[in-house]
Amino acid sequence: MRISSVKYIDEIVEFVSAETLKAIDWGILDLSHVKDMQLKSILLLLEDALTMELERNYRENNTGIFRVSRIRDVWYYTEREFVIHADSLKELEMRVRAQNKIWYVFDEYLTGGKGVQ
Repeated sequence: MRISSVKYIDEIVEFVSAETLKAIDWGILDLSHVKDMQLKSILLLLEDALTMELERNYRENNTGIFRVSRIRDVWYYTEREFVIHADSLKELEMRVRAQNKIWYVFDEYLTGGKGVQ
């Protein structure tokens, strides 16, 4: 059986969010309300992918912000080949949110109180 994710594009866009990432991070994501089994399969795959990426961020990311890194004085948000850069964290946050990308602080201590959700 082949699953078409295009059929569920609105649900996928809604699912891939800071709220979902927070629920995954805190271990409280609940998909029991999703009755369509094809959609549920897609969302479970996305959950697995986000979980792995979040775990990698915990191990390798020293900024405390999902997908954000800093090299010298430039801040970067990287999602596969998609990259946004800025001179300040505040500017980067504005650019990331303007692109409807996930802005999620997973470690407030690392951020030093910056980058609040």
